[in-house]
Amino acid sequence: MPWANLCRVGFVVLALLCPPAAALAQSLHVNPAVDPGQFGAMTCQQLWYVEQEVLAAGRVCLSSERARRAFRRAERCISSDEDILPPDTRDYLGHLRSVARDKGCEGPRLR
Repeated sequence: MPWANLCRVGFVVLALLCPPAAALAQSLHVNPAVDPGQFGAMTCQQLWYVEQEVLAAGRVCLSSERARRAFRRAERCISSDEDILPPDTRDYLGHLRSVARDKGCEGPRLR
């Protein structure tokens, strides 16, 4: 019987120390501050900044030195692959990039 109680206590401690997968996924969720309806009124520079901000918040490794300097205080990146972002965030970036492309914006990420 004491082993059963010890196992239960150990499981509770382990559960508290290791965040569940849902909590980790939630921590990767990015809540963009710019309404996509405003993209059309934004400059290329503003669109670039929002794109990099979303990537940095999602902990995607930024590809340009300029972006890394702009977001040097962001949490450490965990992957260069944008697939770590939730689908709604990838959709948001897709829409942003589409607007940027339609405006003729150029850049390594705005494709």
